[in-house]
Amino acid sequence: MVPRPRNTGSKDLPPNLYRKTDARNGVTYYTYRDPISGRVFGLGKDKEAAIREAVAANHADQTRPALVDRIAAPARASMPGKSFLDWTVEYRELYSKRDLSPATVKMAESRLKRLNAQFGSRPISQMTTMEIATYLTSMTSVGKGQMARAMRSLLRDLFMEAIASGWCEKNPVDVTRAAKIKIKRQRLTLELWKATYEEARQPWLKRAMELAVLTGQRRDDIGAMLFKDVSEGFLHVIQAKTGARLRISTELRLDALSLDLSTVIKRCRDNVISKHLVHHVRNFRRIGAGAGVKIEGLTLAFAEARDRAAAKLGITLGSHPPSFHEMRSLAARLHAAEGRDPQKLLGHKSSAMTDMYRDSRGSEWIEVA
Repeated sequence: MVPRPRNTGSKDLPPNLYRKTDARNGVTYYTYRDPISGRVFGLGKDKEAAIREAVAANHADQTRPALVDRIAAPARASMPGKSFLDWTVEYRELYSKRDLSPATVKMAESRLKRLNAQFGSRPISQMTTMEIATYLTSMTSVGKGQMARAMRSLLRDLFMEAIASGWCEKNPVDVTRAAKIKIKRQRLTLELWKATYEEARQPWLKRAMELAVLTGQRRDDIGAMLFKDVSEGFLHVIQAKTGARLRISTELRLDALSLDLSTVIKRCRDNVISKHLVHHVRNFRRIGAGAGVKIEGLTLAFAEARDRAAAKLGITLGSHPPSFHEMRSLAARLHAAEGRDPQKLLGHKSSAMTDMYRDSRGSEWIEVA
């Protein structure tokens, strides 16, 4: 019996040539595995070009040196000009084609500038795990664990794309450890929310707090809410951070606070003409009545009212007291306690992220019957 030939490549491709589809974006990439050394080389997304190079390598045709040279003498990507900075130029173009919100793209751009300042002149194919780990550890050691995790995630994706495009052959980030983060921000309790609400001296702060705890939206989205966004019994929100599009029923209610969204929206309509739900009710410095309240104003006014409330309650606030954003977590916990799933309300794609917001971090009593 004639033995079956061993499959040394992907179906319909030359031997040693393989394809892989990225589950994140559906893009198919091609790689070549040298049958002698076992080393793997990225050939990018062009199927025809990948086939040509694989055939040339399989036949060891020295007149077709593109891939053969990479096998015989590694570091095609380390040729002059193949620096980390050079790759980020192409990476930006790839990143911009993803379906991401402008805020996410802007944040990635800011982080890429920091990475270029650190690694810009380094040949990308020669970058090591040690230098990546050292860079990430330098942030963790000064209490910037969240930033270290974000940078690691971006670097890992950046090198994955570089391998797929043939700029380097390994990802030095894969074996680094993600920074362990101990979250220090205190949670906002229902008791402190009520006391802070009573201490709110500005009508617009009360409206902002009501909207935040009812809808669970971020302060940017609270400040951007307009009366025209309310139609057919729904408040329409396009989240600035994620681009998630929400239709929140105006019948949404929290029994714990005896609040419903329809009533809160009516309270936002006062004697001042404004397009903003949360707006100034009188002239303030150079800001006219009816103008929207800036997010910095929401943050500062909330902090001042919170501090007054904590003092009256006899609560000692730590070095990281609950901010305006913590109403997002409080909303998740209150809605969950009343039998509603807060994941869609918060605009999260995963339940794991919502679970993080539902975690009270020990700020609430556990009732044992």
